Amino acid sequence: MRIRFWQILLPMILGIITLYYFVYRDKGIDLGHKDYLWIVYGSLIIILWWISEALKLSMLSHIIGIDMGFLNSLKVVFAGFFFGSVTAFSIGTFPGEYVSLIRIGIDADRALGIVSIRGILNGIVKGIIAVIIAIFLRGYRNPVFKDIFYTIFLIYGLGIFLTYFIIFGKNVYSVRIRNYITRGLIFLEKRYRKISGYISNFRLALISQSEKNYIGLSYKWLPILFIYLLSCIILFSFPISIVKFIGSDIRLIDAITAQAIFYITQSYMPTPGGSGIVELGYDYFLRITSSTGSTEFIIFLRFFTFYLPLMVGGFITFSLLSRRRIV
Repeated sequence: MRIRFWQILLPMILGIITLYYFVYRDKGIDLGHKDYLWIVYGSLIIILWWISEALKLSMLSHIIGIDMGFLNSLKVVFAGFFFGSVTAFSIGTFPGEYVSLIRIGIDADRALGIVSIRGILNGIVKGIIAVIIAIFLRGYRNPVFKDIFYTIFLIYGLGIFLTYFIIFGKNVYSVRIRNYITRGLIFLEKRYRKISGYISNFRLALISQSEKNYIGLSYKWLPILFIYLLSCIILFSFPISIVKFIGSDIRLIDAITAQAIFYITQSYMPTPGGSGIVELGYDYFLRITSSTGSTEFIIFLRFFTFYLPLMVGGFITFSLLSRRRIV
């Protein structure tokens, strides 16, 4: 996977322009009279987040019979974050991890299996979080959250579970639903000749994926699922340190809610992570949840959760790609 220099430079320039807009809008940033101890606490939370992300990959690889070690897992996680950060819709995350896994000496088939399982687990966790957010947003008075976002997140979360149930389920109901879908696709193939090739590819992909058993219903996956949820909890708790540091009147629960919503929606933003759209989106979520915004909050939050991992991930990525094999 090849990343060109402009793909890194352009989003960072746009991100700087957006951050300047925030500073200009709020008449500057006051860094005096701050409790910098909260930045130390926040840094520790971010380190725990990195550790939990690497631990997820290390535990997952161990279950499927690969001992890649914690340090290599951390390298792969940062490389995946880097590729995802400089591509629209974060589509580079898993291809970046796939390339990095091969670079540390894992064969292509096993690397693809690891990436596939990570994608499935990420989807399941996002579905759980989306349902929790939907239930929580029902208590907001804001009609945008109470009605629109509630409906979107509830459908999104339940839709994920239904999708995985249909594609990967081995019970009689999943098989029956897949058979109905397959019959419907065959009918559409015959009905619409011009797009029959695309429909056929989708039908064959559905059959192929249903025959694979990436994740069996076994207790051995519960610790990994717990670590996935724990990693999200750690990330969602980070805004607390920023709110305390800047002395903002933003309610902690509103900051955490904005972070959770952003976590679900960032993969659907059609620009790289630092292009400015993400920052504007986060500012929008924060203003809806707390009826206020904060330039300092956005800048510090994005630095620790995006720009810092981006810089570390970039360094690790280029060191991985410059070597043929790292053991």
